[in-house]
Amino acid sequence: MLRLALGLVHNKANNAANRAQITNLAALVVATQVTNPDVPGAFTWSYSRSGVTVEHTAIFFQVVPFGVTRPTNMGLLPSYNVIYGQGDNDKIADHSRFFNWLFKRGCDYGADVVFYVRFPSLIDAADINTALTRLTTTRVFLERTWGKMVSVRLLRVLRAFREETLDESLPFDDAVTALKARLAARGLEWE
Repeated sequence: MLRLALGLVHNKANNAANRAQITNLAALVVATQVTNPDVPGAFTWSYSRSGVTVEHTAIFFQVVPFGVTRPTNMGLLPSYNVIYGQGDNDKIADHSRFFNWLFKRGCDYGADVVFYVRFPSLIDAADINTALTRLTTTRVFLERTWGKMVSVRLLRVLRAFREETLDESLPFDDAVTALKARLAARGLEWE
């Protein structure tokens, strides 16, 4: 079973837009109660993304950048969260740290594929199904209109070289371009 991690960054123009992206994604989450046969009455929850045909479970992450009011509906999405506050004044907009945090935490929690969802209203199950088939041993990074997908294989390669995924000293798009150059230098692919 494939383990997916999906992350949202609440960097939209206003709090209503940040709440809307939570509502949109939460509506697509399927929660399944999983009983523990060894402990009568004990259970946990397993989550998945509706419409994705690949057998999977999903975990969710949310990032609230510095200066953004925490969306009041964050609890709709069963997620791990990071909220940047005083002392993290540079962690705004699309800071590369958000992608790095999501990727590392997703992998820490066992994800095989991590989704950095920039525009939740554009992501659909058909594209996820297709994109999952595009990840290979050498193709470890995908860009889509809705965001980015990263395979855990990329983390293994970067750890071998003790490198961060994205250079946090660069703006997000420049850091992604630099990552692609590093991938190419190591014989890896992106699309």
